Amino acid sequence: MAGPIGFHALCSRDAVLSSAENFVLYLLLEAKPQEKGGIRLPLNLGVVLDRSGSMYDEKRLDYVVEAVKYLIEHLGPEDRAAIVAFADKAAVVATADQVLNDKAGVKKTIDNDLDSLDIGGGTQMALGMATALSEVEKYYSPNRLNRLLLLTDGQTYEERRCLELARQQRDRISCSTLGVGIEFNEKLLMEIAEASSANYHFISDPVTIPGIFSSELEGLHNVALTNARIEVRLSAGVQVREVFRSSPQIYPIKDAIPDTERALRIPLGDLETGVANSALLVLVLPPRKPGRVRIAQASLCFDTPEARDQRENIEAVVTYTLDRETVGKANSYVMNLVDQVSIAKLQAQAEAAVAAGNVDKATRLLGNAIAGTQRLGNTKATQALVSLQNEIKKTQSLAGRAAKTQLLTAQATLRKTQLLDPESVKEAMREE
Repeated sequence: MAGPIGFHALCSRDAVLSSAENFVLYLLLEAKPQEKGGIRLPLNLGVVLDRSGSMYDEKRLDYVVEAVKYLIEHLGPEDRAAIVAFADKAAVVATADQVLNDKAGVKKTIDNDLDSLDIGGGTQMALGMATALSEVEKYYSPNRLNRLLLLTDGQTYEERRCLELARQQRDRISCSTLGVGIEFNEKLLMEIAEASSANYHFISDPVTIPGIFSSELEGLHNVALTNARIEVRLSAGVQVREVFRSSPQIYPIKDAIPDTERALRIPLGDLETGVANSALLVLVLPPRKPGRVRIAQASLCFDTPEARDQRENIEAVVTYTLDRETVGKANSYVMNLVDQVSIAKLQAQAEAAVAAGNVDKATRLLGNAIAGTQRLGNTKATQALVSLQNEIKKTQSLAGRAAKTQLLTAQATLRKTQLLDPESVKEAMREE
């Protein structure tokens, strides 16, 4: 059952066949804060800007400047934001104190001096991240929203170091990533965002940069719960095959592995009011005698502006039965998310097949994914996958500019969860 902040457990089926060996069941654990309350956590941001030579293409840097000026203008008196630029070296363009005390002067500096910094023309993103993290640390507090906003359009040296920084800080400072154009390392930026339970954006058109910054800022202002995570303890005999973040973005959680006590931890990060945040567990159940059985216990752990280390507990229970007709009834809300996760997996497998030189396999996998998006009625995802499939058939690779553009568009589209309409959700909840 859902608690006061909207935390609930839904199984793909309420009934399990007692005699079935290795019965696969999907368990959805979802949190959706209903009310934000009257307190907004102050922001503590490190804005990390790529100022390498390619940022001058398509006036990318001009749009970045406008986005940063917008952000500065909309900071409240309790907010803090430092601006860092990087290329071969990193430099603090403006400290949080300078932004706080002289917004007009900082905006003028960004307008006039950003492109004249003596920081080279390459891309050393790890230096930019480390410098920004040091600035954020100056005002770090668990009672603030501590985050990096990382914007880049290129490849970088020391990729492993970038990911290490994100993982080391994941419980303290999250990192949203914004990739501009098609030359950046999308795998790295996605992994950085996933590692810290933050947001990843693919920006195909630089003109949309200010809007993305505005959306990210609005999301930060709507955060209701911070440092959220789900702690799960599986019942004896229950195995977990895979774990995915299933909303608001879809990606595998590879390090959610049960310990010797059958417990695992799933990070969610900062949760916005009214936005569903969920994890999907692929479970394998053992045969049991007929009757009601608890298969897992779960706790949503989180902080609010008013209190830290809060917890809401639920149980996932199924009925073991000998009636095959009862087992046939599935929860439509859960299965919708299962389908979306499966489609995203197919796209990733197709990408891997192309990289391995197996174009025929890739096109077949994409065909299956397209059939899935058509069945779900997701027109945008269908169009993105069809375009990607056609480009792969034509070029036999993902190396070209057009193919890479289609790949990035498909990735970004399939990562965004498309939820059922409200009436379908209500019906699914009644099935619980």
